[in-house]
Amino acid sequence: MLLHVEDEDGAAFLFRSAVREAGLAAIVYRVSNGEEALAFLRRAGPYASAERPQLMVLDLNLPKIDGLTVLSRIRNDDSLKNLPVIVISTSARQADKEKAFLLGAKHYIVKPDSFDKLIEQVKAACGDVLAVKK
Repeated sequence: MLLHVEDEDGAAFLFRSAVREAGLAAIVYRVSNGEEALAFLRRAGPYASAERPQLMVLDLNLPKIDGLTVLSRIRNDDSLKNLPVIVISTSARQADKEKAFLLGAKHYIVKPDSFDKLIEQVKAACGDVLAVKK
């Protein structure tokens, strides 16, 4: 299972479609902000029976708690610190990339301008954690 943290419906739809087109065998569960992401990972409130994700794909520009803060809190939580996290963002700023990698992001994807590129990037970033459908 993959946890996708994305506040924009269109971007979430494209990502889910890219996972499918990349042939990745993953159920994609989406939450819309950083607060929900942390609650999901900590199995709090409505997420008490949530499955632990194999991978999290995290947008940086989120409401309530931004993506870098979410990533920092994950890395400082002993029960979550080993969760692979891929950052996906419209930001190509080097400072954002460096901070994400310093906080332990596995990959950093700048949202591309074509769906085909998104499929390639999703497959490259997620393929070593998620199985490819046979």
